[in-house]
Amino acid sequence: MDTDASEPRGDRGSEPGSAARPRIGDRLRRARRQRDLTIERLAQETGLTKGFLSQVERDRANVSVASLLRICEVLGVRVGELFDEEETGLVPADRRPALHFGGTGVRDSLLTPRPNRSIQVLHSTVAPGGNSEEDGDPPYRTRSDAQFIHVTRGSFEITLDGEVFLLRAGDSLTFTGREKKSWRNPSADEDAELLWMLTPSLF
Repeated sequence: MDTDASEPRGDRGSEPGSAARPRIGDRLRRARRQRDLTIERLAQETGLTKGFLSQVERDRANVSVASLLRICEVLGVRVGELFDEEETGLVPADRRPALHFGGTGVRDSLLTPRPNRSIQVLHSTVAPGGNSEEDGDPPYRTRSDAQFIHVTRGSFEITLDGEVFLLRAGDSLTFTGREKKSWRNPSADEDAELLWMLTPSLF
């Protein structure tokens, strides 16, 4: 029987003489929230107890390989992703990776190291009339804990669950990203430039 399911054990990594265990709780929590799963639903899907899963997410329980594999399978993540080192590094201006998340008339470049899963910052330039509705796409959602936009040039209009926000240079907006959203550059002759931050990263 898998003792993880019924008797969560203490953090042995904190005992004298024991090796420190990798801290994976935050990454598991982020993966669960990205999939809009509650602790209760994860418990049902894995057959583990809600109390034990809560302890795992706080790095207060030892988890067996079998239980960890079970959790990762439900969350749709590779076990190895939990142990990848977050990269801290310089992204030179002339070597920013170009990305394309959809839309027309938009150029995106990545300002944070690609392996960093905690945060993702994009520099976006939206041409006059550029918008998110490529080929008539409807408003969309993204799974994130928080998103932040700061406009550095021009104007940028974003609609969140039907509410319209018109941002001008210097304006900022914070939201969850789970809203149905669409956006556009309302100007007829000026590019919009903005920083778009997402946490955790979409990668």
